[in-house]
Amino acid sequence: MGGKFGLTESLAPLIQGVGHEEYRDQVHAAFRDELFERPLGLSDEDRCALTYRRLRHLNDRLDVREPLLGNRPLLFTLFEWSALADPSLFYATFLHHGTTMGAVRDFGEGREDLNDIVESLTSMESVGSLMMTELGRGNSNAAIRTEAVYDAAAQEFVLRTPDAAAVKFPPGVASPGVPRLAVVSARLVADGTDQGLFFFVVPIQDADGPCHGVRVVPQRPTALLPLDCSLVAFDGVRIPFRNWLRDGATLGADGSFTDPAGDRLVRTRRLLGVIRHAWEAATVGLAAVSRASAAVAVRHAHRRSTFGRLAADQPVIAYRNQQRALFGALATAYVTAFAARSVATEEQPRLTAATVRSFSLLKVAVDRYAERVTSRCRTASGALGFFADNRFLDYQGLAHSFNAAAADNEIMLTDSAQTLAAGIDYTPPTATPLADADSDAGQDLLDPATWTRLAHARESRLHQELTDGLRKAAEAGLTPFEAWNEHGDLGRELAWAHAQSQLTALVREALDAVAEPAARAVLTDLLALHVLEETGVHDGWYLAEGLLTVTQVRGLRQLANDICARLAPHALELAEALGVPYDVVGAPIATDDYVQAIAGDMEPFAPHPATH
Repeated sequence: MGGKFGLTESLAPLIQGVGHEEYRDQVHAAFRDELFERPLGLSDEDRCALTYRRLRHLNDRLDVREPLLGNRPLLFTLFEWSALADPSLFYATFLHHGTTMGAVRDFGEGREDLNDIVESLTSMESVGSLMMTELGRGNSNAAIRTEAVYDAAAQEFVLRTPDAAAVKFPPGVASPGVPRLAVVSARLVADGTDQGLFFFVVPIQDADGPCHGVRVVPQRPTALLPLDCSLVAFDGVRIPFRNWLRDGATLGADGSFTDPAGDRLVRTRRLLGVIRHAWEAATVGLAAVSRASAAVAVRHAHRRSTFGRLAADQPVIAYRNQQRALFGALATAYVTAFAARSVATEEQPRLTAATVRSFSLLKVAVDRYAERVTSRCRTASGALGFFADNRFLDYQGLAHSFNAAAADNEIMLTDSAQTLAAGIDYTPPTATPLADADSDAGQDLLDPATWTRLAHARESRLHQELTDGLRKAAEAGLTPFEAWNEHGDLGRELAWAHAQSQLTALVREALDAVAEPAARAVLTDLLALHVLEETGVHDGWYLAEGLLTVTQVRGLRQLANDICARLAPHALELAEALGVPYDVVGAPIATDDYVQAIAGDMEPFAPHPATH
């Protein structure tokens, strides 16, 4: 396998999965089960029930005896493959093994009195859920109004939903017969005083239905991503004291309260930090479906013939517009893989403002790219790309969902922009001088060093423009809201530029890791397509800033065409290096004979009558 210089072999170690080969065979075997066939005609309820049967099957087959957070290689491999097999299963997987278990571990660390709760979740006796967002507060988790009122006499908390705006939405807990245990965010009220946000472990339902005081109202599943979403309200639910994930805080018998966090704002920020488990999972899962979409579409384009007037019986991949679309998608899929590998490493012992910002922006970037790749591959695959069996719509639905899931992308860009403008754990990059606007000399757009210089120049100049604008707004008497309302778009551009600088660094690390010169040259061409596309979006800005010349901007299209011509002989190997398990994806158009894979059951056909 591989070409004369082993392209697939050279690139696969950088790309395939999240680099945890020790678990791939074990996980692959777990997905080779009739339970992962995609039956027709399931009701919404049956479809959601199947998701939880699959979740338990994986837990049993992988013999999970300890929380998977302690085995990140296996955890991220499971995230990756569940996203490929069934995006709904991916949601259930990361919510259970990632965010729910993450909250119990992070805020209840070292507490032996929680062992039975951990065991219930680990064995999947109960399926976990994290309940933070409330219906009337959108993604503003800091404004949560669910209350946990401390009853000092009983040494219990009483959980209540004050009104309709405070119902939890949209937790996936509506499937009947599935015991559920949730980590619920609520305001701790002791002796009449709001002491800030904390997590509480709350039984939601058992095999017979919702627990006493818990109301679960199912919502209609979304066609693109079938989940058992619901509204959840609490009416005087009594919670044992030990179910408070107190994270070092204490409550005296008289209701006296102490918190090592110091104040409610710090406490809230710490609580919201649990979302990083979702960011990591989203980055890995979305990168996986990006890789699968690109590989499936590229394989299909080599086997799908067209009979145009200018050239009869040509594979569609021979057409430059298909190459631009699919090689560009392939390039972006590689970038998402680099991002996924960067988060699927050893857990950070301490989260700084910079690491939180980095995790959040990688999630935003990979989500945007997954939407681009899945949509482009679906479109490039013609009518067959629209049909569910070929998975593009499944994967695109997953990408759409993460626009808002695991924190809204626009909010995260805005939050990141505010920390960048304030210089919180951040210094803008020093822009290396580029060629002036009158000369193309010294600026090779195929040189990775140029990619870094362009990314840093854009980030640095946008940062300067934003901070200057905010300073002038303050001098003019604008409130912080008014100033940011005027400069929000610029701020989000800065945050995106900062993300691009991060990704460019990951791209260059990957290139440096390829020892074989010919393989590195092909990968450089491929990644140049991604960089040129990102640059082309802002080519007017680069031209106005004197960072690109008129000749360079006009030449971007031809430069991309030239790259496509060089990549065409290597496209199948580049797709192969993505390491996609096609049997798990199950797309008929990825097979060697897609017509047989789709219509084979219709045989035999009657022979054509003889002509005389």
